Amino acid sequence: MLCLIGTACSTISTHDQTLLEDPRGAVSLRAISDPSTQASHPIHLDVTLIAQVLSGMRVQERHRALQELLGGSDSVPVFSAEDVQFLAPRIAKALTVAGTGEAVAFLLTSPRYNTGRLEHVIIERTAGSLYAYGLSLYVTLSQYRYAPTQASADRVSHRRLPDPSNLSTRTLLFTPSAAQRSDTFQQPAGIPSTDRLLVIDYQLVQQTPVRTATSTPPAPPVEQGTPHRQPLAEVRLPKALSYTAETPAQQDMKIDELKDLVIKKNLELEAIRKELQSVRKQLESQTRKREPQYK
Repeated sequence: MLCLIGTACSTISTHDQTLLEDPRGAVSLRAISDPSTQASHPIHLDVTLIAQVLSGMRVQERHRALQELLGGSDSVPVFSAEDVQFLAPRIAKALTVAGTGEAVAFLLTSPRYNTGRLEHVIIERTAGSLYAYGLSLYVTLSQYRYAPTQASADRVSHRRLPDPSNLSTRTLLFTPSAAQRSDTFQQPAGIPSTDRLLVIDYQLVQQTPVRTATSTPPAPPVEQGTPHRQPLAEVRLPKALSYTAETPAQQDMKIDELKDLVIKKNLELEAIRKELQSVRKQLESQTRKREPQYK
């Protein structure tokens, strides 16, 4: 009986245990909402794979779904390159110590400057969790760039119902779409309806090449707080992952910049051409005026 009690207490104590916490965010272990789910934990997944999963997550406004079907995408990445670089090694490390009934929870806090009448900093929160089961990663997004102070102001001006998730009007997508499993699974019981769930075949993700860049600042060291279990060691991204994950939106931005540069150069060349034509005409006019003097 004492052994059973001790085992039960140790199991409960592993739930919602913070492994890392600093001003940028936190990584912890959380009990899976469905007790019947037995995750494939602990598991060793490559940091590059976790980074690809995080980089592939995108959100899209639901009212723009028709525009997506007609061509063109208004979806935006959930995580920036800096977010991925911060989370990927820490989530990979947490998966190696998670239990079968635990998911790895993550929280990101990022400042955003409000340029309204009263300039101030708004702290946005993005949160979720993931666990491995079989050859799939079950990723839940529970909050997306949620700012409590901004939400309160919006409710006063627009009389909207509170939405702590900031996801009620958004859809969660994944790129490449071939790695996203079809919606044959049921939403687990006991989680909010605003939570967005992705089931990702990580074997297919591993087959997708990773785009790398020439240089990227090294991953910051893990600042250890006061963890309840063995703290995460300092981790850095390997050289193969030291990259800035270029999203389609970033690529479009670069293309637009190149187009603007070409247009600017063309305008400069046109101005030079007109200036040369003007100088040529002046020289021809002066030459015609001087011709009678030599006759």
